[in-house]
Amino acid sequence: MQVARKVSVLVALGLGFGAAMAGEITGSTVLSTGSVNTSVGFLATARQNIGVAEQNGRIQNSTVISNGATNTAAGFLSTANQSVGRASQNGVITNSVVVGQGLNNTAAGFLSTATQEVGFAKDNGRVENSLVQATGASNIAGGFLATAHQQIGGAQGNGLLRNSTVIATGSLNSAGGFLSTADQSIGVAK
Repeated sequence: MQVARKVSVLVALGLGFGAAMAGEITGSTVLSTGSVNTSVGFLATARQNIGVAEQNGRIQNSTVISNGATNTAAGFLSTANQSVGRASQNGVITNSVVVGQGLNNTAAGFLSTATQEVGFAKDNGRVENSLVQATGASNIAGGFLATAHQQIGGAQGNGLLRNSTVIATGSLNSAGGFLSTADQSIGVAK
């Protein structure tokens, strides 16, 4: 009896832990206005996540809207990651709306990396029956070997973009410095 009780407790804890590992935004609204995230100094890293689902992430029947979000990392080896309405690790965005207006992501420093993702599903990602709109989104990396990655409305890793609308107006992706690299993906399945 004691063994059966202990096993059932362990199974319940295991299932609870497994469920907690899966990120899900369902039937929800996420609104963010004027969010500011900054990291300055040696090995600076700034991560700003708004309406993000990870670990078999799902965004379903939901709305994610961000206005004027700013994310900045400045200093040696700076990394700035800004994500609005992103689903990763078998990420799925379905029957949802993701809107980003006036988003600013900046990394400045030696080997700086700026990554900005809006309405993007990664790692066997799928975006279906959804609207992704980014207006005035800027992603900038500056410094020696700077890298800027901007991805708006798409899916990656055997990606699927189906029955969806992607609108990107005034999107800026820029890397400046010796051996810098900039790549921009809008409405792309890869």
